[in-house]
Amino acid sequence: MRHILSIFIIAVTLISCQQVDEDMIKIHRDKTISNNFIGNGVQWSAYPHADTENADWGKLMTDEKWEMNFQRLDYMQPKMFRVLDQANWRYLVGFDKNDEPILDFNTPEIKALEKILGYAQKNNIEVLFGEWGTPYKMHDTDAGHGDKFTGANDPKWIKIVVEYLDYLINTRGYTCLKYYNLVNEPNGDWASTKGDFVEWSEGVKLLAEALKERGLDKYITVAGPDAVTRYDNPRSTYTGAGWVEETAKQLDDIVGIYEVHDYTDYELVRSGGFKKYHGDIAQLMKHTNKQIIFGELGFSRNGKENQEKAAQDPYACEDSQFDVFKYSYGVDMADAVIQSMNAGYSGAAAWALDDAMHTCGDLGNKNELKRWGMWNSLGAELCNNPEDENMRPWFYSWSLLCRYFPTGSEIVETDTTGIEGLRLTAGVYKDDVTVALVNNSGMAQSISLGVQSSKPLKKFVYMDGERAVDENGFPVPTEKDIKAKNGLKLDVPANSFILLTSLDY
Repeated sequence: MRHILSIFIIAVTLISCQQVDEDMIKIHRDKTISNNFIGNGVQWSAYPHADTENADWGKLMTDEKWEMNFQRLDYMQPKMFRVLDQANWRYLVGFDKNDEPILDFNTPEIKALEKILGYAQKNNIEVLFGEWGTPYKMHDTDAGHGDKFTGANDPKWIKIVVEYLDYLINTRGYTCLKYYNLVNEPNGDWASTKGDFVEWSEGVKLLAEALKERGLDKYITVAGPDAVTRYDNPRSTYTGAGWVEETAKQLDDIVGIYEVHDYTDYELVRSGGFKKYHGDIAQLMKHTNKQIIFGELGFSRNGKENQEKAAQDPYACEDSQFDVFKYSYGVDMADAVIQSMNAGYSGAAAWALDDAMHTCGDLGNKNELKRWGMWNSLGAELCNNPEDENMRPWFYSWSLLCRYFPTGSEIVETDTTGIEGLRLTAGVYKDDVTVALVNNSGMAQSISLGVQSSKPLKKFVYMDGERAVDENGFPVPTEKDIKAKNGLKLDVPANSFILLTSLDY
């Protein structure tokens, strides 16, 4: 009887082990989604209202303010910055009697911008650089100089852009400048191009030719189309997605990287449809074998509740996203970027790093901040609220997604979980592995995860009320030295983000 019982126990054990193996969510290191992953990062602008004594608000961005940003970025380890500016904010200082542009590359404004570029150069961060649009054609307040440039395809503007790039790259040595946006979101009715594909495409052709003539093409290439994929401008010949398709058809020989924007819908992300939608966008240029990234990624501000909060905040304008104050935004942004990585995108820049960077229309009104950031560097000065300078919850998850997916990683395939709201992505870098998981549902789950690592893993957990941090407020692992040679069991709380990694810094 004892012998029969022993056989029964062994049989049950074997069946149980087999069942665990069948249910295990596998990570397929031999199946690559994308090679040479660039990495995730942020949009960071050089505080045009507060960067110098000449600025609208004076030099509120002191050395101490810059240092606060640097320390937080030191933890985040972003792999990409998107840095857009405007010629007439930095180096275009006037026109001569023949209406030829007068350039000055020694302005205080350029020195302020170089704080960002210097940090990027020192830390091997790739920069997507550019200008918001044709100078003096962005806003009604630009009237008076609006006739100085005809548009994005004006050779006069292209000439000064290339002079500026030559100074920054060859004279100052900022080889971190890798890609160039000629116009922000050129398919938009708010863009200086007003959605005119011909104007924009002619401009980038001129730019590519001028970069080649100057020998700058070995450092920096054109990024495009920079279109908002889920926005269809009735004045434009093409839909938002059509801009990507036509760029691939007409301009692939000059575009160095494909790049798009989305201020996406919560339901699209939480349902898992974000991957499908943007995967289809990526397929439009699949034949080109070039990378595609998000130059701006965030969630739509158009919801009724959000607009009510914006109206109630005496320092915000309608172009704000108040969910950045909620822990849930960190889950949703993690979900979006996990899906983007699985769709083949080589990185994403979150909009935005800091509330203090922009105002509505960039008119400098202190009561019209674009509230989108991970903090507000000028919380005390502008809002009489020093606590506004603290890191907001979503810094936690976004910093981990930047820090632990290094440039050069391979993003590899994983099994779908089969569980609503539970998604993951995995990156392999040399002999290290990182797995990011999100449970964007109201139900906790327990899974068997086939992550195999010869090195011990660390586990970070982001959920409401539970975010382990150090004395600086930076994430610390809840567990260390996790052995995972043959996979591991993992509890995934409801509405949470988890990151497992063998990487050390």
